[in-house]
Amino acid sequence: MIDNMQRILVIGSPGAGKSTFARQLSQICSISLFHLDKEYWQEGWIAPSAEEWQQKLSTLTNQSSWIIDGNYGSSLPQRLEKADTVIHLYIPTYICLFQAIIRIAKWHGKQRPDMALGCYEKINFDFLRQIIKYRKYQFKKDKLLLDDFDGNYIQLTSRTAMKVFLQKIAHSDKHNH
Repeated sequence: MIDNMQRILVIGSPGAGKSTFARQLSQICSISLFHLDKEYWQEGWIAPSAEEWQQKLSTLTNQSSWIIDGNYGSSLPQRLEKADTVIHLYIPTYICLFQAIIRIAKWHGKQRPDMALGCYEKINFDFLRQIIKYRKYQFKKDKLLLDDFDGNYIQLTSRTAMKVFLQKIAHSDKHNH
């Protein structure tokens, strides 16, 4: 199963568990992991210029293998062009909200390991609004792009499905080596 998965996008609503899932997948597959939040933001929540961001994405996606987690819808076409697999964590909104609130409580005022230097977790109502609107707006836009994607498309709709998928990958990876 892993043999045909070398350039993997992990997408989904904020709070779906993309970073944790991608980290586990990276460990199982021994493929380099890039968190878009960590790659995008500069110290102190400074956004890069459009040119800098395009260059950074090109550098990442031109590598022979990678796992990239994160949404950043405007860059999805560029990432899809290079990806062979999309794993979409299509987790119910209420679970994503719950997970996001737990994450904010746990990391408030601290820097998460999947975040850029000097970007400390904070309460952000725009972030919570993104979660609430994800299925109605962002996913509909992403779906149009995903409809044209000719690689592997895997949609996981629960924590259990995510766990089972990782176990299958781990099991098949052991037998392929």
